[in-house]
Amino acid sequence: MVDEGTGQAMDAENQGSVVGARGTPTLTVVRDYEAMSCRAADVVVQAIQAHPDGAITVPTGSTPSGMYQELVDRIHRGDADFSRVQIFCLDDYLGQTPEDEASLTKLLIQEFLEPGDIPAENVHFIPTTTADPHAAAEQYEREIVEAGGLELAVVGLGPNGHIAFNEPGSGPDTRTRVIDLTQESRDQNAAYYEGAEIPAQAITMGLGTILGAKRILMIVSGQSKSEIVRETLTGPMTSDVPGSWLQLAGARLEVVMDKDAASALKE
Repeated sequence: MVDEGTGQAMDAENQGSVVGARGTPTLTVVRDYEAMSCRAADVVVQAIQAHPDGAITVPTGSTPSGMYQELVDRIHRGDADFSRVQIFCLDDYLGQTPEDEASLTKLLIQEFLEPGDIPAENVHFIPTTTADPHAAAEQYEREIVEAGGLELAVVGLGPNGHIAFNEPGSGPDTRTRVIDLTQESRDQNAAYYEGAEIPAQAITMGLGTILGAKRILMIVSGQSKSEIVRETLTGPMTSDVPGSWLQLAGARLEVVMDKDAASALKE
């Protein structure tokens, strides 16, 4: 079901109630990008208030930027406390360090970790430069388990339906691993880096890892995502559209999108 609101999730009168039947995802449609960012920040804060020592994973890219600004503002106002939260990075390019131009971790540090004063010891970085990335990916999975599993996974949705860097062909049981990137994803992400060459491989948290989270939040914005949103949420579950596997999460999944991103959905 789709609920049209303003995105002020802590104010039911302004937003309208978030509607979702038991066992089915909650789809929340808000007026614009700012409202999407606000609602996303609400969900993150709710999760860490309920589990101050819990583990979460968060994405990078243009979509979550507003959410990070909202979270940083709340941290500085004293309305959110990330001092004990364990943050697991979602994905990054193989061989890249946060000092390299083409680094997703670098974006996360600049937009959230540093301005939010997140303790460095609480951040689990993707092992992109290890001599044995396959073994390191398996160790990353173990670290998530040792942290008690993910309380919340925040993800975006790529134009080809990818979640994190789970490209088309990824199944619902996949775990953190090295993956070959499609040219479409490389071309899309090149826009963030002023001409820097985008590596052909990445390490990504798997769909199975994300689906194991106690709560999943997918955030989507913009008309350009409307058709892939429709395929992801109303089409068959298929590895051709990796995001469609999130339907398996049922009521644990909330999708927050602005009206443009939701425009191809029917009531």
